[in-house]
Amino acid sequence: KRMKARAPPPPNQPSAASRIHSEHKSPAETAVISDQNLVSMKENMINRLVDFTVVLPSGVEQKCTVQGSKAVMDVLVDLCSQYRLNPSQHSLELKSSGTQQVLSYKPNTLIGALDVQTVLLKEKIPEEKAKRPLPRVPEKSVRLVVNYLKTQKAVVRVSPEVPLHNIIPAICEKCEVSQEHIVLLRDGITGEELELTKSLEELGIKELYAWDRKKEPNRKASVSSDAIEKEKTRLLGLFNADRSSSK
Repeated sequence: KRMKARAPPPPNQPSAASRIHSEHKSPAETAVISDQNLVSMKENMINRLVDFTVVLPSGVEQKCTVQGSKAVMDVLVDLCSQYRLNPSQHSLELKSSGTQQVLSYKPNTLIGALDVQTVLLKEKIPEEKAKRPLPRVPEKSVRLVVNYLKTQKAVVRVSPEVPLHNIIPAICEKCEVSQEHIVLLRDGITGEELELTKSLEELGIKELYAWDRKKEPNRKASVSSDAIEKEKTRLLGLFNADRSSSK
């Protein structure tokens, strides 16, 4: 009896050898295939047409379609040319689809490599040149002689053009007097109280008396005492002058 021949393998079925070869591909071969797939995906993204909405500086929205292989800087130039704008005075802000997050990019980044949905054509705000500060005019000041505590004197440099209440802090600091207790008098003889709304220039004085109500409760006694001291000083000066002339 003759033996029957073995039936041929079913069509489109890979041979056992080919199956074994495919199942035992090296990591290097697998990496090459994945890289090829990645390159193919990038090429598809770059070569595709990209549709997005352009928001002009005026707020008007326009639909636009560009080739994905175009750089972002070229897109800026094309849009500015289309809408008669100066590219050097404008920039692009790209927002992603869905989340509308601002996308970071470089001028040579291809538009097709970005997930762009909205493009804002924004006018650059020119940086104002730093203005040179005007030369500071020195503030006018005078030496103010302040008499206090009957026999004490102090010199304070203040502006003659500001109201007296503006220079009270400087007087109090120099004379160690509380602002709550100070009263400014024209002199220690008449006891005339000065108007705090007027300046030294308006009052025509460069000397005054600072009366401390806390340390000198009796104003009249303080003023009269100050007057006596001044009179003594005046008489002593006259006496010395007479002695000098008689010699």
